[in-house]
Amino acid sequence: MQTRLLTLTLAAPRATAFNFLADIENLPAWTGGLCEWVELHREGWWAYTALGELAVETKVDDIAGVIDLSLRHVSGWSLVIPLRVRSDGEGGALVHAACRQTAGLTDEHYERLFEALLTGLRELPAQLHPELAVA
Repeated sequence: MQTRLLTLTLAAPRATAFNFLADIENLPAWTGGLCEWVELHREGWWAYTALGELAVETKVDDIAGVIDLSLRHVSGWSLVIPLRVRSDGEGGALVHAACRQTAGLTDEHYERLFEALLTGLRELPAQLHPELAVA
């Protein structure tokens, strides 16, 4: 089992970064192509991803800057990706994320998930400031 940590510095206010990441409907925008779309069903939110259908849930605490993203695959494995959004003290934001491989999640699927998370977080500045995106 593997655990990887990511830290991203953003030239965006903490509140802007936090609110974007905490909104479950923005999941396709910051998961690097892993998540194609999300839908609200009677049972809760579902993400349609390169790994199959995932039940998605978030636990959010704006004051503490905590976003816990829970993913549960239809085959049984589940994963929590904790995101922490802090002020960098200079008007920007620091985003910390951890990605831990859990039982039932193959090495191949873990690599795809991690690479997608890494790609998506690297693209986050363009999501927060579309006018700065390179065409």
